Amino acid sequence: MDTYAKRLHNPFNGVLQVVANEQIRALSFNGVDWELQFKCTTPRGIGYARIGRWERSAGFKPFPLDPSIDRSAVEAAHGVIVAALETAQVPLPQDDYYEFWLLEDRTRQPLALLASCRQPQEMRQATIHPAWKCISASQLELDNTPEEARRGLPPLSYRLEQQVKYCAGQNPQAQWFLRAADGTGQALNAAGEGVSDVLAASHFPPLLLRETWAKVAEQDLCARYLQRLAPRLLTLQALSLESRERVEQLASRYAQEVAAHFHLYPAIADTQRMTALRVEARLRSACL
Repeated sequence: MDTYAKRLHNPFNGVLQVVANEQIRALSFNGVDWELQFKCTTPRGIGYARIGRWERSAGFKPFPLDPSIDRSAVEAAHGVIVAALETAQVPLPQDDYYEFWLLEDRTRQPLALLASCRQPQEMRQATIHPAWKCISASQLELDNTPEEARRGLPPLSYRLEQQVKYCAGQNPQAQWFLRAADGTGQALNAAGEGVSDVLAASHFPPLLLRETWAKVAEQDLCARYLQRLAPRLLTLQALSLESRERVEQLASRYAQEVAAHFHLYPAIADTQRMTALRVEARLRSACL
């Protein structure tokens, strides 16, 4: 049984937990509710059919099956994967070490992460447009300031996307890298072979987007977006202790989201702070 976690891009929106074998897979965005999918032949070729949901406290709840799907095969497969889910411990290990980075136009250094994958064949099969995206401001509940609203400015997410687009230049370029355990990255060609010197870990933004900008307004846009995203960024397993400490501070404004994602955090930098946030979240929920 293969068990792993994969970052969700573009835009980054957390980490997908996966338990799978050749016949069936279980997917979860929160590590609690799992959707089971059975590999089968569809009119479009080989694909996956949704066969049910599993949650530890409620067990397996099947969906109606398409008559063309072999019920006995599904029943045999789902029993195996449910047994695996009962012993799986989230967060599962993130091993999507192949990373596709949008490059800054002038320096050709990593600017924003567009995609990641676990196997070199996934990298070779991918067709990815070199354009970075934000989660929409409405989905994040990230409003413009009163001054921005008075001036009639577009939503923050749109302005940040345009800022990154401008930095990438008129002919945006992107590059695959294979990241090592120490954070260094080897640039790869289409065949998955190294093509240049290895970049130091410091060249790769730890929060998946460059944080240093020339103008105060640009810096502010980026900082506000990453702060709002902080509870989800804490699910990243490659964060250094220093970066995790910083992101925990950023996330302290969003106690309920921290509590919701807490079981997916691979490490804690400040136990006292995170415990206080979870207590705050429980008190807030009790008042609703």
